[in-house]
Amino acid sequence: MTKPIKDPQKPQQEPSWWSRNWFYTVLILLAVIGVPCAFFVPPIIPGLTNDGNTVVSVRQGILAVLAGALTMLTLSETHRKNNQEKEKNENDHTRQVYAERRSRYTKAVEQLASEKATVRLGGIYTLVGLVDEWLADDTLESEEQQKEGQVIINNLCSYIRSSFPLAEKREVLEKDHTTDGYDGDFTLDRAQLCEEQDVRRAIFEEMSKRSSTVSVDKSAEVTVTPGAWSTFEFNFSRAPIFYPLNNLTIEQGNFASTRFYGEANFRDTKFAGDANFRGAAFTDAYFWHSTFTGNAYFWYSTFTGKAEFLHATFAKDAYFSNAFVWNTTFAGETHFGNTTFNGETHFENITFNGDAYFNNTTFNGETDFRNATFSQDANFSTATFTENVDFRGAKFIRCTRFGGAKFIRCTSFEGAYFEKYAPIFADDSGTARFSDRVNWEDSNFSVRFDSQPIKLGSAELDYGPRTIPHRAVLFNPNSWNEESKKYTHISDPAK
Repeated sequence: MTKPIKDPQKPQQEPSWWSRNWFYTVLILLAVIGVPCAFFVPPIIPGLTNDGNTVVSVRQGILAVLAGALTMLTLSETHRKNNQEKEKNENDHTRQVYAERRSRYTKAVEQLASEKATVRLGGIYTLVGLVDEWLADDTLESEEQQKEGQVIINNLCSYIRSSFPLAEKREVLEKDHTTDGYDGDFTLDRAQLCEEQDVRRAIFEEMSKRSSTVSVDKSAEVTVTPGAWSTFEFNFSRAPIFYPLNNLTIEQGNFASTRFYGEANFRDTKFAGDANFRGAAFTDAYFWHSTFTGNAYFWYSTFTGKAEFLHATFAKDAYFSNAFVWNTTFAGETHFGNTTFNGETHFENITFNGDAYFNNTTFNGETDFRNATFSQDANFSTATFTENVDFRGAKFIRCTRFGGAKFIRCTSFEGAYFEKYAPIFADDSGTARFSDRVNWEDSNFSVRFDSQPIKLGSAELDYGPRTIPHRAVLFNPNSWNEESKKYTHISDPAK
């Protein structure tokens, strides 16, 4: 890749005397030394026949060589000057291109402040195009391309983070008709809100087109192919989000302390890299079929309405809580049905104030619900825990279902509290299954002294009798039959 041109504003180093005068110096030296030699050297050459014709022939030969050397020097100097002129022209052109880009950049930034949505959109598309131009500029090193592009990305993110007062009225303005006592011009405000929603989403759409390609296969394995903008940093922290962000790819999404006005719609959205929602404030949040390719952080976030993660895929660790402080709160219904967690999952110290649905959810990493509080029903029917799951100190106020759930590693309910009803491990959803291939000393079903008890029974498969919840069964996780889609080595229900 070509080196960047020198900054014209920086003082240029003065060329040396030799670099400026070498051609004329060599030319004079050749003339001063070569011509006398041609006339005075041939007569004194030993063995040379001393007649006029021979001496003249040698003299002519020397002069011919001298002339050839002078010709080559002249051609070399001409070539050097031509290259120098060409380089100067190219550098001048490059400077003009850079100046023109910066002029367009300045104008585009000014357009973002326009009152007209079409002008703001024009500014956005200009800025996006400029990023692409900097990345495609082979006169720059990759570090310089990144630096120039990041400056523009920062401006686009800054626009996303800027305040928009009408965002607080989103739920009112999106109704079909005005409500009594509305403070303002409903029609005008609604039009302005819709325009700004389109403008801000356009930024995410342009970013999405240049972000990584994310694909998920049938086994929930995630593949990420970097895009043109994958190396940039995107900071949306503390932004007011009042528009849908569904069907997008969001690269390294930093939504820390972001406030979502109205419905937060991330349906079918793919998060390439880590997704940071620390301290975010949601009302209703929909992450249906969303994919998180990196770690997902929801520490200190609040959900005052529904939180639905149906069919979502978490390729790495998911943090909804912290081991030391109370933070994330789900005030409404929470849906993680058919979701896949491929890394560690942290729900410790979390509060579910509405019904919590984890039915048919797959936890492929360590799962932690320590000290979590389920104020309403908790449904873990047909969930799969492939690694250790920890419910120590968790509180279940109402009905808790584990019918059809699979526990492949160790399970602990030590100190858990079931207030109104004992947990159900067998119902219409099926019978809970516990692997007999684990160290049972690491599993614990002893709940808190004042809790509704987990009724236990005894079941036996290959390694002697085991104590598990009543009516649950032991099974061999390696006995899956692909043809019948069933486990073939299962004990009788615990009695």
